[in-house]
Amino acid sequence: MITRFIALFKASHFIPTLTVTTLTIALGWRTSDLTTALLIGLTFFSGQLIVGWSNDLIDYSDDLRHNRVSKPLVAGEISPTAVQIAISVDSLLLILLTIFGPLNNRFGVLHLVAVLSALAYNAKLKSTVFSFLPYLLSFGLLPIIVLGSTQSPLKLWMAAIGGLFGVGVHVANVFKDLEEDRLSGILGLPQILGVMRSKYLCLATFGGSSLILYFATESNVALIILAASFIYLTPLPRIFAFPFSILLGLATMAVFISFGI
Repeated sequence: MITRFIALFKASHFIPTLTVTTLTIALGWRTSDLTTALLIGLTFFSGQLIVGWSNDLIDYSDDLRHNRVSKPLVAGEISPTAVQIAISVDSLLLILLTIFGPLNNRFGVLHLVAVLSALAYNAKLKSTVFSFLPYLLSFGLLPIIVLGSTQSPLKLWMAAIGGLFGVGVHVANVFKDLEEDRLSGILGLPQILGVMRSKYLCLATFGGSSLILYFATESNVALIILAASFIYLTPLPRIFAFPFSILLGLATMAVFISFGI
């Protein structure tokens, strides 16, 4: 039983899920009390689980073709039926948290929009030139949802940073499987651009968000993040691009939370 739960969490793309959850808790706690922040985090966590599980279910056949045994479904650690059941149960939890949780009506609806946007990516948009749009929308909505729920002031630059971060993470996450994706007919924006132009896009998104952050907060840490963004133009092994993006994003959000609110 414990092994199955571990496999379920792995299938949810747990590191990105935990990252988003941590960001929402930190942002909520900065602008409200800990209980409210934890409930906001739980709501986002519930949504992220559905997104991660649906991604692995939809990609199951292609993952089998490429023998991606790092994925629990391919490795046989858990069955597609178990993942489908988990999605059904978690969907009910998400609806309950949206209705009765701290997001309030309109911001709860916005959170559902963000989740549906991510599901649209999994189902179709990941294979189109518009693959970046769900990340732009969903991550751009994140600060709007959290700050709006805690009745905190919201500025447009906050949504801009969230959106740019989302696009950068999307591009960096594709690096390691780019050639295999092309063979499978998955032609999202990074696959169309290729590795080098995608690296420039990562620089533009993370560098751009750090510049916005600097002008909004006047924190010199933002300039350090900007300088670190240029590492994408070095021969960085592609497998490290995504973890590095997560670190840049966390650093950006740390400045955001510390100096921007």
